[in-house]
Amino acid sequence: MFDFTVFPGNNQPLRPSLEIKPHMADLMPETTKGNKQVTRDGLTLTKTLYFLSMPFRPNLLKTYMAVDRFVEVPIDQLKVDGIKGILIDADGTLGPHHARKFSSEVVAHINKMVDHGLKVAIYTNAFEDRFHQFKGINVVTNVLPKPDKRGFEKAMTDFLGLDDPSVVCMIGDNFLTDGGARLAGMHFVHIRPIRGDESFIHSFTRKLAFKFAQFYFPNSFP
Repeated sequence: MFDFTVFPGNNQPLRPSLEIKPHMADLMPETTKGNKQVTRDGLTLTKTLYFLSMPFRPNLLKTYMAVDRFVEVPIDQLKVDGIKGILIDADGTLGPHHARKFSSEVVAHINKMVDHGLKVAIYTNAFEDRFHQFKGINVVTNVLPKPDKRGFEKAMTDFLGLDDPSVVCMIGDNFLTDGGARLAGMHFVHIRPIRGDESFIHSFTRKLAFKFAQFYFPNSFP
């Protein structure tokens, strides 16, 4: 903005003195600056548009299977159906929201998937530095957040080493984010959400998206 100031001892007319405003990034709190997780985990424009499209595109809400808990995902059935790669959500799927420690049962089930020849990667919109328990498992980074189709495609090619979405499934608790795998032509396995410390908007939109899915496919859920 311009600040008109009189300079003492100077007979020159009033002149504008340009006051330089700091860049917007410098005004952000440290938790926001350089922290992509804030926008990845929030209600982005992509999520909003996808959410609004759900009632009019029921095919996006179709599930390949639905189970109560991640450890109940039947590995033998995945193999029989020709699944070769699995992308796994973390928050609400493997543990509570933003969990940094996961049960030995969950770790063992992921290891079992790998032992059966499946390619596995963890794909989360939240913090990506908390999966040290999962030895040798890729964590998807530097991709567009779910539900963007391009994020799923890059996760498939770069982190699973596959190029056919029909042999890939996404396992998650949220139709609004994880269900975006349907846009990329992948299968979606729905898990009953694990409660945790999550925002109201996250919980509300997840519940409403699930209600849409129940309305169109009432026999798909246990």
